[in-house]
Amino acid sequence: MLKPTRPLPRRRADKRKFWQHHVRRQARGKLTQRRYCERHGLGYASFVRWRGLLSQRKHLQDQAVTVSSFIPVQVEEPQEPSSSFARADTDSINLILPSGMRIEGITSTNLDLVAALASRL
Repeated sequence: MLKPTRPLPRRRADKRKFWQHHVRRQARGKLTQRRYCERHGLGYASFVRWRGLLSQRKHLQDQAVTVSSFIPVQVEEPQEPSSSFARADTDSINLILPSGMRIEGITSTNLDLVAALASRL
């Protein structure tokens, strides 16, 4: 094993950046993990440990984004027009949330307002 080209960082955030750099470079290259570590003077066990930690962290971040970014939407045609639907503009839509809350009369002119309201729910 060669000596590292630079000393290993001491702070956790610096270590994370250091290992992210090496994990990405190894993944983009053609060397095996063990050979990459040998070439760059890195401990193989440390490399594998950090690769797992970084992968787990990325998975949790991806999962958090997925969970918080989208909500399921179901589009239904009304069976019988209600009195409020009959009064609504033909270009408008109604939003009915799972809690039963309704936002009616959504049009292109008030879409920004409705989006702001929905983001706070």
